[in-house]
Amino acid sequence: MDKSLTLAVIGGDERQVFLASLALADGHAVRTFALDRANIAGAAVCSDAASCTEGADAVLLPVPVMQGDGLLRAPLARTETDVMQVLDAIPAGVPAFGGAVPFRLHARAVQCGVRLIDYLSREELAIRNAVPTCEGALQLAMEQTDCTIQGAHVLVIGAGRIGFLLAVRLHALGAQVIVAARSLRDRARIESAGLAAVDTAQLAQEVHGREIIFNTVPAPLLTGEILRALTPSCIVIDLASMPGGVAPDADPPTGCRVIHALSLPGKVAPRTAAAAIYATVTAILREEGVL
Repeated sequence: MDKSLTLAVIGGDERQVFLASLALADGHAVRTFALDRANIAGAAVCSDAASCTEGADAVLLPVPVMQGDGLLRAPLARTETDVMQVLDAIPAGVPAFGGAVPFRLHARAVQCGVRLIDYLSREELAIRNAVPTCEGALQLAMEQTDCTIQGAHVLVIGAGRIGFLLAVRLHALGAQVIVAARSLRDRARIESAGLAAVDTAQLAQEVHGREIIFNTVPAPLLTGEILRALTPSCIVIDLASMPGGVAPDADPPTGCRVIHALSLPGKVAPRTAAAAIYATVTAILREEGVL
């Protein structure tokens, strides 16, 4: 890092704890709020958002920033905090970083003169997050099935960063993998990696007989008609951001399970996820001349 900053780390899970530790190790001053159950040696603990953000060079909010009905996502806090009150406490002009920021928070930030930056929109972070997401998906599949990955008939829906990487790893473990992708370019890329590819429009014909289905597309592709074609013992692991890939009115057949697996990087590899966020935040601060 180029110079020492004062950083306000507010709310969040273990990723925020590791994020604060990384900043401290780089010589920055760190204040925390809504991380009461965490023990971060060297950080100043604040009792409210205003004292935490006063004089800060940047504010590090969690991913996702908000939970429930307008509350700051803060599973390590002892009390709940209105997320709007946190935004109101950030001094005008100070950059604030968070993940999965809803539109209404962006609108409130504009009113407050706060530069609210969603780091999940950065390509480098999305790429780095793909690895722990894939590893978490594999871990979940191993825990939730009664068969090995080797030899399993697996369908991966989507060939983006996560879908492609997951398909390659499944293939390396000996699974019989088919990837459903919409574009000819993606299907060609999949086939060039030695994997089978089908058009997403053919999902209804491809789901039967699959033991595991991973969805990475944030669109309701898994309709009621498609779910009815599933083998009863099939497990669907939905990795897509909300609203996910399963139609809201679609019911899987008896014996088939749908698991919504969101925020896997923070659950299975918070240290790695924090390092990816930290690298992205510091890159943005350098781009903006703060560092």
